[in-house]
Amino acid sequence: MKNPDVVRALGKWGGRLTATLIVLFWGAFFVEHVNEWFLRGGGKVPPPMVWGAMALHFMMLAGYALMLRWDRLGAAVALVFSIAFFAFIGIYSHRFVYPALVNLVPIGLFCLYWFVPARRAGP
Repeated sequence: MKNPDVVRALGKWGGRLTATLIVLFWGAFFVEHVNEWFLRGGGKVPPPMVWGAMALHFMMLAGYALMLRWDRLGAAVALVFSIAFFAFIGIYSHRFVYPALVNLVPIGLFCLYWFVPARRAGP
């Protein structure tokens, strides 16, 4: 491509857009599970497995939200906690790997922004 700044801008804004969509998508699941386990639980305390999954899920969402302002920090947090969350909940079946891989899309787009060198000013 003749203008690497366009690639960098697409990576930056594409990463932000997809991070936002992931926060909305996984955030809806998070809110539903908080409602199911903690608000409609009938006074019962959820098992430790649920507490762990919810903590990892929250940190994964926090990482994607951080990407909107601090892309490198957010990508690191999101990557670590996405791997931890999906491993914790047992994403071992080949059918369930694809939702986990969707979480890598914003990080891949940000890599374009980070690693494509900017065009030099000059004649």
